[in-house]
Amino acid sequence: MSLEITEAVILKFFNWSESSRTVVFFSKDQGRLALVDKGGRRINSKRGRLIQFARLEITYYSSQKETNGYISDITVLEPFSLDKEGSLGRLAYCSAACELLYTLLSEQQVQPDLYNYFITFMKIIENSDKHSLPTAFLTFFIHLLSYLGYHPALSNCVICSKKIEGMQKDGDKVTFSPERGGVVCNACQKAGEYYIPLLPDEYFNLVELQRLSLSKALGLMIGYQRATGLLEVLTKFASFQTGYKLDLKSIEFLRKLEK
Repeated sequence: MSLEITEAVILKFFNWSESSRTVVFFSKDQGRLALVDKGGRRINSKRGRLIQFARLEITYYSSQKETNGYISDITVLEPFSLDKEGSLGRLAYCSAACELLYTLLSEQQVQPDLYNYFITFMKIIENSDKHSLPTAFLTFFIHLLSYLGYHPALSNCVICSKKIEGMQKDGDKVTFSPERGGVVCNACQKAGEYYIPLLPDEYFNLVELQRLSLSKALGLMIGYQRATGLLEVLTKFASFQTGYKLDLKSIEFLRKLEK
């Protein structure tokens, strides 16, 4: 077995004994990485402790004969404190981002740019005003899909390629097809197919979220109710395009909390 070091963030834990567990990481240079954490659940463990929502340096033993390697040591490089006003929302959105990455990343699919983007997202969730959190998560979600090759087509009809912006009359809704991967003009819509109608403001919000960086997108200040609708659009798009059922437990918790 060889000893390796990588920078990583925790995505998910799987406890399988009183003292041990399997930990799934998103690492900077190895992609999604599952490692066995022997004895890591013990309070008196002598090595560094795993902290969720933090940049970690993981030293681990890898083996070609076994599916998972073994954690040797842990160093906390940068913890992200989510205890400012709206802490439950900060925790929920960071947890939802981890859920998305765990579901959509393939094993050892190396994505250093996406890893850095995820770190930027957590820093923004840590420091932004609580009212900006829904916008930050939506921006992360739509850019995550693009990083993975699932880019929603918003400017032109996905069937005939006609430019959508300017074709709609004032007040007309824009039709989005999760299955076809983007907006569909009125002429190309077919009876029996599933579409999501978007109000003009909702449509332009999606266009801006796709275009803007995380920091600049915060200026949109999308309210919670609208953010919930846009999240449903992105979730259904991702489910159709990837084949994975996205049931974000962290977001469901947030909805219950809001009620």
